[in-house]
Amino acid sequence: MLSLLAVIGGIGFFLLGMNLMSDGLKSLAGDALKHWLSRFTGGTLSSIATGTVLTCLAQSSTATSLMTIGFVSAGMLSFSQAVGVIFGANLGSTSTGWIVAVLGIKFSISQLALPVIGAGALLRSFRKRNLSAAGNVMVGFGLLFVGIQFLQEGMAGLDEWIDLGAIPGSSWLARLALIGIGIAMTIIMQASSAAVATTITVLAAGTIDLEQAVALVIGQNIGTTFTAAVAAINASVPAKRTAMAHILFNVFTAAVTYAFFPLIIAGLEWSTARLGWQDPALVLALFHTSFSLIGIIVLSPTIRWFTALIEKMLPEKKSDITKHLDSQIVL
Repeated sequence: MLSLLAVIGGIGFFLLGMNLMSDGLKSLAGDALKHWLSRFTGGTLSSIATGTVLTCLAQSSTATSLMTIGFVSAGMLSFSQAVGVIFGANLGSTSTGWIVAVLGIKFSISQLALPVIGAGALLRSFRKRNLSAAGNVMVGFGLLFVGIQFLQEGMAGLDEWIDLGAIPGSSWLARLALIGIGIAMTIIMQASSAAVATTITVLAAGTIDLEQAVALVIGQNIGTTFTAAVAAINASVPAKRTAMAHILFNVFTAAVTYAFFPLIIAGLEWSTARLGWQDPALVLALFHTSFSLIGIIVLSPTIRWFTALIEKMLPEKKSDITKHLDSQIVL
């Protein structure tokens, strides 16, 4: 029971830390995020790069996606530009996995995080916007590692009770089951970053192997589209198209990864052996990034076809004069 409570508390600390850090970074950036998004989205590559950088800065692909939906609805971005930003947002969201794998697992810095949280809490008491925002970033960053520490301790205790080893990652049906578990984890936690961090922690503890962890991450990337799907209900057509682009990107990439699962695992093992990486957490972080890169590499050359398909699936019923008006803002 104590181990279960430690896991629940660890997830809670991690989510709280992510939210505070995201809010602080967005506040520090101010209107610069919107300025960059509207200025540096001329072509497909620049749109992808912009989405990646913005998500790394904001530490939230959801924030980037919602901002993109707003610009598309206002007619400030074309739908093809928005699709590029969504591609980049998926890639940028993998930065959290690297933070957890490189710092949270390899180094025990939870004790160092405590004074960072204290200093951040002090800065939050100042009325000056930048100081308060910096305080949020510091508190959030510290809570991330406190949460990881609790997750590590809790997972070590739950090893005897939760036997994911009973679902081997070597069979097709078992992988589908693990993908389903990954989807459920993201929907329950409402944050793919927290779900991936939990998977990295479980893998580092030796509770699951690399194949099982990869299958879970595939599911978690599908599960992250749930929020976009819910947000698009009763929204404008441009918003629905942008959400659909997010869903199709992740589902398509998951299907490709699932189809070539053995080859991808072999490629990971070969590349990490060449790099001299022995830490499975780093290998999983590499896969998480590769997952998004696969989708970008395959879909970017056909982005016009991709956007045309979505536009055909969700046709615009309004006239050219009123197509950018959103019924949600009408009182």
